[in-house]
Amino acid sequence: MNIRVLVCCEDAILGSGMRALLDQQPDITVVGNTTGADSAAAAAAQEPDVLVIVSPALTVEHKRELAALSAGTKVVLIAKSENAPRSIEALRVGVQAVLTPDTSAEELVHVLRTVSAGGAIVMPKEARPSLHHLPDDTSSASTASLSAPLTPRESEVMVLLAQGKSNAEIAEKMSVSTATVRSHVHHLLRKLGVGTRAQAVAVAYESGLISAIGRNSVVPDQGD
Repeated sequence: MNIRVLVCCEDAILGSGMRALLDQQPDITVVGNTTGADSAAAAAAQEPDVLVIVSPALTVEHKRELAALSAGTKVVLIAKSENAPRSIEALRVGVQAVLTPDTSAEELVHVLRTVSAGGAIVMPKEARPSLHHLPDDTSSASTASLSAPLTPRESEVMVLLAQGKSNAEIAEKMSVSTATVRSHVHHLLRKLGVGTRAQAVAVAYESGLISAIGRNSVVPDQGD
């Protein structure tokens, strides 16, 4: 599988360096470089599998632009790590992964492969300690709108999604088939009333669902 990547970066030198790095990978092809202002037109023309946006070309503040881009391709946002709510804002509008500028080349390549295969990378590790500041009220509107309670297996899948695991990784962890994982994910999205894995994770954190799962069941170790 060849992964077509479009790089969106205002810094020409940084953009060229990222392109040179990614072009070294046998399964990744950089189809172009663009800026924030031209990102929509470039994405429409190039039809990349993944769009890598380096802040400040676009930031979490550009919700409308990020949402529009995410509707047509998978978006990875590289931005300064702040806190969990800020990262979740990006996930909420459809961004698949939020990384920090000090992300290693190896991790970036891993994220691109995982995202292109359907996995959702949640947020920078530096932002995770602030998760305890998020609402911990499972009676919130988001959780209350669940069409049905999550099953134990769906709860386990939810936690693994929040850890950024791909379907294959979840299947291995749970000792089930990838088809079974896809079925669990489909049911999760429907119950949470969202369209993407990243949005499901955002809702789960915002509503306190993740905390509730942690209190009420034995969940997999995050293994950071």
